[in-house]
Amino acid sequence: MNTRLVLNGEIGTDRTALIAINLDEATAKIHIYAFTKEVVTKEIQDKLFVEWKNGGEYDFPASAIHWEVDANSDSILPENVKVDRPEIVLQSQHKWSKKLMSSKINQLLDDETKLLEEKASSVAEYDQTLWDKTKTQWEKITSYQKKNEITWEQTTVLKEKINSIFDALKAVKRINSENDDQANAALVKNITKRIDDLQSKLIYSDQWKFIFDELKKIQAELKDVAIKWNHKRNLYNRVNAIYDDLKKYRATEIIAKSQTRITQLKQILNGLKDSIERDDDNFKMQVEKMQHYPRGKIAESDIKTRFSYILERVEEKEKKLKV
Repeated sequence: MNTRLVLNGEIGTDRTALIAINLDEATAKIHIYAFTKEVVTKEIQDKLFVEWKNGGEYDFPASAIHWEVDANSDSILPENVKVDRPEIVLQSQHKWSKKLMSSKINQLLDDETKLLEEKASSVAEYDQTLWDKTKTQWEKITSYQKKNEITWEQTTVLKEKINSIFDALKAVKRINSENDDQANAALVKNITKRIDDLQSKLIYSDQWKFIFDELKKIQAELKDVAIKWNHKRNLYNRVNAIYDDLKKYRATEIIAKSQTRITQLKQILNGLKDSIERDDDNFKMQVEKMQHYPRGKIAESDIKTRFSYILERVEEKEKKLKV
């Protein structure tokens, strides 16, 4: 948008003049320079119409009459200044007013964006709130641009700044994620090693109580430890598997002890049977001897009485067998 005008007009009472009007956006001021007919030369005309009007540099001489007017005034022309085509001035004033408003809005948006940039440059941890505020700022800029309250060029510059904030937050989030992954891996490795150690001790029955207590501790830790759920689930499954193995080992030990006891009892019973048989054989042998005693045959009752200790021992052993 051109912020410079060059028109013919008058100043004061019937003083023909060449009038140059310029908007200074930075200060929101209108600068008006007038050259009376007497001082206007072809060189001045060429400089103003060809160069300065189209954005070129021009140092206004001290002989030019100068006014400074607030750009937000109802009329940007002083009372003693008239131009041949006032409609051009009115059109320009309307456009310049919109341009100034656009500059103000752009400045406000830029200040807000700078605050977000400052926060993003100092965050050590990913900040979702800052991300949401940046996203809202992006949407606000887009809304102003759609309503033509800021220019496409202003929008582009602002959105480049917004994108740099998003990139900074993404970078922090990526670093946080990498750090979290490393911490997660370290925790998983530590707990896995503890579980492996417990697994290796299962073959030792004197370690079973220790294993059981340690598994309880690990289960309690897993409830609050900051690791990914899929890793936590796998560790829970490992712990449960060792619990199952521990139950099997205990059950096997009970069975083994029972079988050993049965074997021992069988051995005792077999020993009793053998002992009874030996006692029977001993009694029979004694009876046979007594039958050949040279003084004659001895009554069976006398034999039993004489060797009652053998019969009593046999009877006692047979009672144990029945029990």
